[in-house]
Amino acid sequence: MNLENVILSPVVTEKSQDLQTIGERMGKRTVKYTFKVHPDANKTLIKQALKQMYNVVPTNVNVAVYRGKMKRFRNMPSQRPHYKKAVVTFADGANLDFAKV
Repeated sequence: MNLENVILSPVVTEKSQDLQTIGERMGKRTVKYTFKVHPDANKTLIKQALKQMYNVVPTNVNVAVYRGKMKRFRNMPSQRPHYKKAVVTFADGANLDFAKV
C-alpha cells in the first residue's frame, strides 16, 4: 500500500480538538491527533505515513473500526459507510500543519 493513501483526512470534532489540548492541561507534553485512515491500514503503516507526511514520529497509535449506521430516507433503508479511525499520540507538544500537506 502506498503511504500517501494511508491517511485519508484529519477528524475535526469537539472531542478531537479536546484531545489535542488535554496533555497540556494535565501537565504532560503529549498531543493527540485524530485521523480517518484507510480500512486496510495497520498501526505500523500509520506511523510510517505520518513520519513521511509531517516529519514527526508518533509515540502511540490507537485504531478503531466504526461500522456505518443504518439510516432511512423516505422509508428506504440505507447504510452509511464503514470507516477506520486512528488516534495518534505525539510527544513534546508536536504541532501538525494540516494545510501544508
